[in-house]
Amino acid sequence: MVRGTGKFKTKRGGGRQFSKNMVLDENGTAVSTDKRWRKDADGSGSDEEEEDEESEEESEEEEEAEEADKSELSRAERKELKKKQAAEKMKQKQKQAGGGGDDDSEDDSDLINPNHVKSKMNISDLSAPRELSRKEREAKEKKEAQDKYWKLHVAGKTDQAKSDLSRLAKIRADREAAAEKRKAEAEAKKSELEAKQKASR
Repeated sequence: MVRGTGKFKTKRGGGRQFSKNMVLDENGTAVSTDKRWRKDADGSGSDEEEEDEESEEESEEEEEAEEADKSELSRAERKELKKKQAAEKMKQKQKQAGGGGDDDSEDDSDLINPNHVKSKMNISDLSAPRELSRKEREAKEKKEAQDKYWKLHVAGKTDQAKSDLSRLAKIRADREAAAEKRKAEAEAKKSELEAKQKASR
């Protein structure tokens, strides 16, 4: 077998691993800037873990105290407490929204989103009368104008209605004249036929 063939191939200098980036820390010891080689000589990680554990214990104690207080409160008192907390939250939100909104509008007038909804709609707001948009208002005005014009047109007060009525009157007169003419012709033919029949007898 040939030496060096196989699945795993070694690179030149592959076995050597040096920490090249060394920096002096506060104590004057050389510390690698590479995260793989850095080790906590001070044990700062363990200190952080201890602090986390202490804070967790304190928060657990506070939660237990709150639970004990809640169990002592009656239902009505709990409701009042919740209402107060909700009112405080709303006040804080309004203060933040009121104070921050003015600054944003002054600084970033180009970045304001025109579609941003400041207050959420309730079901009661749907039944309340709302201001129409420009398109809706124009469509409503157009429909009202058409209805008004149609009423006047039916009454015969518009120019178009007057011209239509005069044209219809002329057509009626022409039809009546044509009907009378046809009637006269029919009577003349009838009289001629009668005269011929009498003459033939």
